[in-house]
Amino acid sequence: MLLKKDVNSLKCEFVAEALAFTVGLLLFTSLSLCPILGTSMAQIQHTSKYLSFQDTAHGFKVEYPGDWEKIQFSQGITEGPHNLVVNFLSPSRGSQTFREYLMIETANVTSASTFLNQEISFLTQSFPHFTPVQISNSSLAGHNANTLVFTYRDPIIGTGKVIEIWTINGSKAYILSYHADSVDYISYLPIIQTMIKSFDLMPK
Repeated sequence: MLLKKDVNSLKCEFVAEALAFTVGLLLFTSLSLCPILGTSMAQIQHTSKYLSFQDTAHGFKVEYPGDWEKIQFSQGITEGPHNLVVNFLSPSRGSQTFREYLMIETANVTSASTFLNQEISFLTQSFPHFTPVQISNSSLAGHNANTLVFTYRDPIIGTGKVIEIWTINGSKAYILSYHADSVDYISYLPIIQTMIKSFDLMPK
């Protein structure tokens, strides 16, 4: 027959063992997940080398990650008032249905003071449920610029998020827009910022 003291001792030992097992299980789970999460983020942020792209016809140059796909459009390809120049697609990730990208376009400008309203009107017509998040002054290639952040609804990814920055040089606007799934928007932002900072206008 066990004494009361012995029963209490056994209870304490059981609780201690159960607690140790639970802590060990949690530690094992977290250690098992860390490499997976770390690999995923490394795949998004890894850029072994940046390559240089120049477009003499439109007069600009930019650097892009070597593991991103470059799609250059033929002259004359347009979307509304925009002339499509080049698109940089992020690396494919398994069964991913959408690849984040940075698009560079140009547009003919008759008046810099009215371009903002014209651009917002164009985006409103182009993107379902277009919702501006932030509009601010910025700089691009050493010139004054405007930055517009907005969201929209996409049938594939759900909510898309875009940051668009443009500057006007003479009668031409240079437009850089980063398109992303709202979930992955932040993950790719450091790479996009590096690309935007590298953008420069070539001397005529």
